Amino acid sequence: MKLYEVFLVPDRDASSLLSSEALAETGAQIFTPAEAELVGLQGLPNDPEGRPRLLIAFKPGDEGFIGGRLEAHEAVAQFKLHELS
Repeated sequence: MKLYEVFLVPDRDASSLLSSEALAETGAQIFTPAEAELVGLQGLPNDPEGRPRLLIAFKPGDEGFIGGRLEAHEAVAQFKLHELS
């Protein structure tokens, strides 16, 4: 599994990061950090800058598809790719 840590622009609507079609096609799941901990995705440190963030879990091979959408979204300030074991 892979994970994008998505840092958001404050006061921008992040509800449309991925369309329902993109979520269905990739099987990706979007979590807040608190939700991620509840499902066992732990270990990412807090952002030292305190930026709001979301986490997107997905299967290998979809990083380009999802990353392209994140790059084009106005609510995304930055994102980082993490590999989970």
